[in-house]
Amino acid sequence: YQRRVHGDIKLMLLSKFKSLSGLRREVVRPLLPALSAHRLYQRSVFHFSSQQPQSNQTQDHITTDNHGDPHAKKGNVIVEYAKEFWHLLKSGSKQTVNDIKFLSALKKKDNTAWTALDLYESRRIKLDLLKFIPFSFFIIVPAAELVLPFYLIFFPNSVPSTFMFDWQKKERRTLLLEKQREGAIYVSSYVLSALKKHQLITTEQASNISQYGKDIQQALIVNFSIVSKELDLENMDSDLLIQVNHLLAVEVITGTNILTQFVKHSLNMPRYLINLFLMIIRSQERLKWNHWIFNYNFKLNFFPFEPLKRALLLAQIKSQINYLEKEDKALHQFGFTNFEVQQFLSFSLYRGIHFDDKAVIERLIMEDWLAISKWASKDPSLFVCLSALHTRAIYETK
Repeated sequence: YQRRVHGDIKLMLLSKFKSLSGLRREVVRPLLPALSAHRLYQRSVFHFSSQQPQSNQTQDHITTDNHGDPHAKKGNVIVEYAKEFWHLLKSGSKQTVNDIKFLSALKKKDNTAWTALDLYESRRIKLDLLKFIPFSFFIIVPAAELVLPFYLIFFPNSVPSTFMFDWQKKERRTLLLEKQREGAIYVSSYVLSALKKHQLITTEQASNISQYGKDIQQALIVNFSIVSKELDLENMDSDLLIQVNHLLAVEVITGTNILTQFVKHSLNMPRYLINLFLMIIRSQERLKWNHWIFNYNFKLNFFPFEPLKRALLLAQIKSQINYLEKEDKALHQFGFTNFEVQQFLSFSLYRGIHFDDKAVIERLIMEDWLAISKWASKDPSLFVCLSALHTRAIYETK
């Protein structure tokens, strides 16, 4: 066992513990619950399946996972789990400290001199620090990792990006892209139906946005007063507002997720207990309930929940539009300054642009997006509608 321990962990363990029994008693056994909970956390948040990535890469290292190797020995798995968890905390804490230093230095800078990258990084760091406040509880308190999976059920987007592996960030980006595509189709279809209802566009134009996108946008701008009542954000229901948030790549907070998850898991509690009993007796059978009531997503679109959801969703939309407007003004003034590849891709994602060619992204932002962005402060509802048409046109073009 000692021969399988490498690097600093080996030096630390061998210097402190003189016997194998002492090592097992004071190091391995206390780590087991935390490491098991950490692995469960990865699977529950990022839909960790049997098809695992070949490498789990953080900012400072690459770790390998023997979990899929049937010949991997238990000692190796424990050591790899310990190294993985340790490096995750180490790299995440280091990046958090660097972010705080960057934000402190940025505060000393004149606000008018902030570039688009400064504004983007400021928003990311503030959001990560806000998430870090409750997340730090699971780092500081011993064995608190045991309840981390249950915490993530009710607060699924509460992990700071600095404590994610690179492949987890890619999965998160993929999920945001999928939701953004759904939101663009949903919202743009709603806009097109309103325009067709008043005969402001033809059926041919509505069915071919990639070709007639500019014409449709112009018709919407000129005749928005006619359809403003239908397309006003204040008049939209919570389901449509959720799609607007997806369109703007916002991690949605509805305010009812805790109650929804509580109801859902309460209904499924008998199944959980029966399957737990079957697992204890080492039975291969598992109880599966396919009835719709056990898998139903309770939306709670009625009083008093609907007004609460609409208020929260509208606040998130307006906040996102405000951030986009500030970043776009800085972008127009200073251009693309000091953007790294991942920062550049994330920056363009919020604007519904997701190409791999940097020159194409810059052209679309400078020529098309900034023309839409000028409506953000004038009329947020019109801005959202134009953004939906713009994003859907890009998806159909790709």
